[in-house]
Amino acid sequence: MARGKFNKRGGGPRLDAVNAEEIEQRNQRLAELEEERAQRRAEEEEEGEEGEEEAKVDVKEDEAKKGKQKVPQEKPAAHVTTQAEHNKNMAKLAEVRKRREQAEARRKMEEEAMNQQEEERKRLAALAVDDSDDEDEGKKKKSSKKKEIPKLDKIAIKKMKPAQMKEHLKERGLDYQGNAKALQDRLLKYEAAR
Repeated sequence: MARGKFNKRGGGPRLDAVNAEEIEQRNQRLAELEEERAQRRAEEEEEGEEGEEEAKVDVKEDEAKKGKQKVPQEKPAAHVTTQAEHNKNMAKLAEVRKRREQAEARRKMEEEAMNQQEEERKRLAALAVDDSDDEDEGKKKKSSKKKEIPKLDKIAIKKMKPAQMKEHLKERGLDYQGNAKALQDRLLKYEAAR
């Protein structure tokens, strides 16, 4: 394991060795450490077994001294429900289910009402737009007669940027999709045929 500033392990003295004597000393120290560790583990296991028994006796003695006897902790038995409790629980579930169904029905009714209002609003808006379109078309026909689209010459069309060509194509009622070359050709053909 690497040693480092933030590494919590390996913080003991380093056992780096340079020559054969130091290597031998290091190996002896490592063997001693392993023996000590093995002894400690064996002692802890023995104490653990004895300690558990002693701890139980000590707890009982301490509780007796305090005047409180601790009830030994046993796993609680599984709770068995009676038929009456079962019937009561089923009745509660039925009530809850009924309330949920009522709430769901109420929510659906509110949602349908909102949808109907929205559809009515859209229908009225469409009617209003249709009426205004009829009026606008009459005005456009009159204004289109007044507004004359200026003719473009070949040089002006070739100097235009694609956005400008699209605007002129829209004015003339032509398709304005495509790359710059296609737009330019379309506008030139229209103006030549004019």
